[in-house]
Amino acid sequence: MYEEGGVLYMYLIYGMYWMLNIVTSVKDEPQAVLIRGLSGISGPGRVSKHLELDKSFYGEDLMRSVRIWIEENDQHFRYTAHPRIGIDYAGSEWALKPWRYLMQGG
Repeated sequence: MYEEGGVLYMYLIYGMYWMLNIVTSVKDEPQAVLIRGLSGISGPGRVSKHLELDKSFYGEDLMRSVRIWIEENDQHFRYTAHPRIGIDYAGSEWALKPWRYLMQGG
């Protein structure tokens, strides 16, 4: 997560699910977005399984990769912000921050 934006940060949870994160900041400022779902796929573990992502994608650069990338298109989406999920342990200040974004339309 300490790399330049556009790099994938993959990590394993529960010994079985790879989490797909996209680094979003500059080098040495750890910021990333966890991809929690795709159209018809709900849950970050299911996303990685569906896309057949594993540890080998750790550090993959979305600008240079021939295996995975993000494409632009002419579709327009609306985004809504919601409280985060599964972080009650962090206290209400952090759990209630509207840092979970949903994309709608297209």
